[in-house]
Amino acid sequence: MEGLLRKTFRALGTVNTIIVPDTCSDALQKAAQRVLELDDRFSAFKEDSEISRINQAAGLNFVKVHSDTFGIIKSALRFSQLSEGTFDISARPLVELWGIGKKGNWVPSPGEIAARKQLVDFRDIILDEKAESIMLRRPLQALDLGGIAKGYAADEVRRILLESGCKDALINLGGTVITLGAPRTVGIQDPRKEAGIPMGKLQITNCSLVTSGSYEKYFIRDGIRYHHIIDPRTGSPACSELLGVTLIGDSAMELDALSTAVFILGIQKGVQLLEKSGIEAVFIDESFDVFTTPGLRENFKLIRT
Repeated sequence: MEGLLRKTFRALGTVNTIIVPDTCSDALQKAAQRVLELDDRFSAFKEDSEISRINQAAGLNFVKVHSDTFGIIKSALRFSQLSEGTFDISARPLVELWGIGKKGNWVPSPGEIAARKQLVDFRDIILDEKAESIMLRRPLQALDLGGIAKGYAADEVRRILLESGCKDALINLGGTVITLGAPRTVGIQDPRKEAGIPMGKLQITNCSLVTSGSYEKYFIRDGIRYHHIIDPRTGSPACSELLGVTLIGDSAMELDALSTAVFILGIQKGVQLLEKSGIEAVFIDESFDVFTTPGLRENFKLIRT
């Protein structure tokens, strides 16, 4: 697009796009490099990342980490407490067990789920504030920052752009969106349609937007739909009667974490959680009915299909 620069790249397990005015070239490069730097620290799939080193040392010793890693894990624990454990970065053993999207339509046994569930408890993540070191209490426990890392990185991109004087931008890190400057219209994905086809739209200005949905990774076996959002309390895919939830607020990191929690909790308890944080939401339930929090009722437009 004329007058704009667009950078698209892979990091944090997804495709990321940052769009800025052509006067912000240096800031764009700096922001993208920052995302790649965070991916090197946060990835649970890179053997030399700090998260992988924490996982490898589970039950053995503390691991000294960068302030980025210490800060995001400290924030994650706060969101775990706030959400009563429905958001939990220690849920990796369960996520790996189910392997939604990787193991066909395989369903683990109750015994396998129960065994892995015993490894999941955010209270077993031990922080040494003075040394900026982290340890998992028991062997075989493991962390995964997939539910919060994109939000943290998106907030960092915004910080870098603003500090560089770039006040107009669209940041999209795998569906974690931040807008700067001019109002922008964003679509809310229709769970029944292919990616990119919305069932509603919102106009947002200088804020963040994050969606969690069960319609991207799932399989159906014996008439039961199994999706990738695991409830740490049960060890199985969440049963909240929701297909998707979109949160709108300031901090992308906060929205990233709480969107998972709200999806698991369902509309009633989810709204109660959001009211504590001043976050607005759009919910789509299994009947494809749409509900919004009061602050969005004038701003959300349903697209009839």
